[in-house]
Amino acid sequence: MKFKLIISYIILLFILVSCSSPETENNNEQKQINQKVLTNSNNDSGVYLKVNFLSESTARYLVREQLANLDFPIDAIGETNEINGSISLDKNGNVISEKSIIIVNVQSLKSDNGRRDRYISRKSLETNTYPEAKIVVTKIENLTWPVPKNGTGEIIIIGDMTAHGVTNQISWNTTVNFNDNNIKGLAKTNFKFDKFDMDIPRVAIVLSVDDNIRLELDFNAEIIYLE
Repeated sequence: MKFKLIISYIILLFILVSCSSPETENNNEQKQINQKVLTNSNNDSGVYLKVNFLSESTARYLVREQLANLDFPIDAIGETNEINGSISLDKNGNVISEKSIIIVNVQSLKSDNGRRDRYISRKSLETNTYPEAKIVVTKIENLTWPVPKNGTGEIIIIGDMTAHGVTNQISWNTTVNFNDNNIKGLAKTNFKFDKFDMDIPRVAIVLSVDDNIRLELDFNAEIIYLE
């Protein structure tokens, strides 16, 4: 008798689980969808278009140095492809700064000299403490609006850049090439080492280093219209 009762309970439990599981799963899936839609809606509120940086983009630094074993100065060049971010514009072409952030992983910067890379990482950039550089874009000057489908242009991207724990406003002179919903461009800027509280590199094999850091963003990006 007890055995039959146990079997009956098991069968009843199986029926209840079978009947309730699909509904529970569907409810959970719907909740996840609703949360995702709500999140996306909140994040993109007021955004007319976004310019998303693609993986083909490159950030680089260039510093003129004179090595002891050379009779002429050269450019020390370090690069990374670890760039993430986007620029958001409203329907009037104004930058939405809180949604226009570009992050560069400075820990991944590499040049043609491992000793230089280690020095810059440890001494100049102190990447263990400051692993990223962040650019918050606040304004774009001379941008044709609406954004053209093709052609080239010269714009100025203005933003607050944080590097080595210091934030300064930086202007980037930028050449852009439009091709449908794709943009390729080269943004350039320069400044002295102390602008971001960095020391000029001093090592035995380097006779001199110019007090001028040149930065470039060689970017490939896609335009996404949200309205």
